[in-house]
Amino acid sequence: MRISKKIIFFVFSLFLFSISLFAIKNIIIDELVLTKKTPLNNEIRCYKKGNSGKNILLIGCIHGDEKAGIMLSIQVMNKIFSKNIIKNTLLCIPTANPDGNILNTRTNSHKIDINRNFPSLNWEYLDSSKLKKDKVIFWGGKQPSSEMETNFILKVDSIYNPSAIIILHQFLNCVEYDGLGQSLAEFISKQTKQELLDYIGYPTSGSIGSYFGNDKKKEIVTIEIPDNPSDSLQQNIVNALVEVIEKGY
Repeated sequence: MRISKKIIFFVFSLFLFSISLFAIKNIIIDELVLTKKTPLNNEIRCYKKGNSGKNILLIGCIHGDEKAGIMLSIQVMNKIFSKNIIKNTLLCIPTANPDGNILNTRTNSHKIDINRNFPSLNWEYLDSSKLKKDKVIFWGGKQPSSEMETNFILKVDSIYNPSAIIILHQFLNCVEYDGLGQSLAEFISKQTKQELLDYIGYPTSGSIGSYFGNDKKKEIVTIEIPDNPSDSLQQNIVNALVEVIEKGY
C-alpha cells in the first residue's frame, strides 16, 4: 500500500507540533501569565519575562500551517529566560492557533483566518460562499473579533499594552513593517539579511498589521520565514530577536 506525500507531511507536522507543545510545557511556569482553551480543547499560552523598557509581544504562529515560528519563539524564550538583566520586556505567544496546527490548516477550527479577524478600520465582510476556492482560506469571518484566538491577543494587548508586536509567518523571505515599525524592521532585516519591505504586496484587511499598526500606531514587524529555511537563517532570526529584547534597538 502506497502512502501519499500529503499523509506523510501531515504526520510529520503533527510530530513537530507535539515536540513544540512538549517544549512549551517545560518552560518556567512562573512566567505563564495568560492561558485560554480553544474550541478543540487545546491551549493558547502567553509568557512574560521582564518588567522594564518596552513591552514587546512575539507571536510565533498565527496560521496553523506555518509552524516554523513556534520553535523559533521557544528558542527566543529559553535564551531570554536564562538572562538576569534585559532592557525590554518579552511577552510571547508561541502559537495563537493550536487548533490550526493540529488540523494543519491556515485557518482555525471555524475555518476563519485569524489574521483577517481583527477589528481594524479596513475590515470588510465577505460572503464566504461567494469566495473563489483559493480565497476561502483568507476569510475573516462574519464579524471582526468573532474568534477566541483573536480575542486572546486583544486581551494581551489590553493588559500589557505592548508598543511593539513581532509576528512570524511563512513562506516568503522578508521582513515587513506596519505603523511605526520601520526602525525595528530595519534592525531585524540587517541582522537576518532578509529583504526589507514596507508593503507585503497585497491587501490584508483585518490583519494584525492593519489593526495594531495602521489604526493603533504601534510598531508592527512581520518576519517571513521561507520554506525549508537554512539553519543559519533560523539562528539569525533568533539572535536578532534576543538582541532586540535584551539590549534594545
